[in-house]
Amino acid sequence: MLYKDKSILLIKSEGKTLIPCAIPYLAATLESCDKDLMPYALLTNQGVKVVIDDVIDVDRNSRKVITFSGNSYEYEKLILATGSLPFVPSSIEGVNLKNVFRVSKRYEEVEALQKALRNANKIVIIGGGFIGVELADDLSNIKKDVTIVEMLPHCLLLNFDEEFAVKAEEKLKQKGIKIITSRTVKKIYGEKKAEGVELENGEKIPADVVVVSIGYRPNIELAKKISLRIGDYGVLVDEFMRTNDPNIFAVGDMTEKRHFLFGKPTPIMLASIACQEARVAVMSLYGAKVSKRMSGQVGVFSTKIGDLALACVGVTESLAKKENVEYVVGRSKVVNRHPAHLPGASETELKLIFLKDGTLIGAQASCTCDEVAELVNTIAIAVQNKMKIDEITTMQYGGHPRLSASPVVNPVIMAALDAYRQL
Repeated sequence: MLYKDKSILLIKSEGKTLIPCAIPYLAATLESCDKDLMPYALLTNQGVKVVIDDVIDVDRNSRKVITFSGNSYEYEKLILATGSLPFVPSSIEGVNLKNVFRVSKRYEEVEALQKALRNANKIVIIGGGFIGVELADDLSNIKKDVTIVEMLPHCLLLNFDEEFAVKAEEKLKQKGIKIITSRTVKKIYGEKKAEGVELENGEKIPADVVVVSIGYRPNIELAKKISLRIGDYGVLVDEFMRTNDPNIFAVGDMTEKRHFLFGKPTPIMLASIACQEARVAVMSLYGAKVSKRMSGQVGVFSTKIGDLALACVGVTESLAKKENVEYVVGRSKVVNRHPAHLPGASETELKLIFLKDGTLIGAQASCTCDEVAELVNTIAIAVQNKMKIDEITTMQYGGHPRLSASPVVNPVIMAALDAYRQL
């Protein structure tokens, strides 16, 4: 609590709030939706009042929030965090049939999805992004017949280069998941309920349940209603998360992000970014108290398929090519223990991408170990701070036989040296 003299009110539309990132694991791993709830105690124990209601309007002149139940609440400062909603393209017929689900964040809808998935035998997932892939992976643990249909040449290709995307697909296939790429779904067919999907080439895939997982769009209806400025991908905010109304801030999926390198609007949506933006907004409510402003998003992603963990940050090689950026790539393949005969040893593959001036702009990593997520989190700091290759090759680091690769072959140093030789 930064403002001990202020009263804080949180208005939520639902009494039960799910942890969004864990929703795919409600398919099999988590036994019920109640195992994936955000606790309110952390807020209420600090004096935050929580009201369950729907906000239907904001009177900016009188600074009042109006709710569906007819109540109104005055504010000095207002933070909007209305999040995002599942996107379902209008080009797909049959999306309103029974047993067709979006990956919603609402408790009741996720509970219905969980029940349907567990009762189904054949499941088609439209979309091979993180949620689609993680959902398929979890369903394979209860021996479901799962098919992913992805319009791009590979799953996860928006965030990883081809060699890492192929690794992910190979692991999915090892778990019995069928993958159809470079295809779009024309329609979901069936009489009253889904019986399968038909691809644009006429191929039909039978299904008891169809899950549409093609991404999300910012939930900006309220923001539009109260005349906040809207960009290409959400509400426009400044570096302190202020909207065009100085007393209204906005954070999370509903706000437009800008790419850290190219400066373009980008549709990136991550819980970690929402938390970062929330901290900046709160510290800026009554005058800026942060020296680091929101200057662009690097985008840090991680996932796990079976025992394979993958993580990435920043610019991929394919994006660098698309943007006509001159770059060099450094690679390393290093065993994550020393000696390699120690328990838990496996090979970490790391790819670093540098501008020709030596600035680190991206990284991707994979390993049958969990530490690649934190490895890339650490590299993200270097990307965010525009570190140069000579700073990375001479960085100080620690090591332990049971916890890391040999100090002689640190994966980050090895990949940076590989790139250095090409500059």
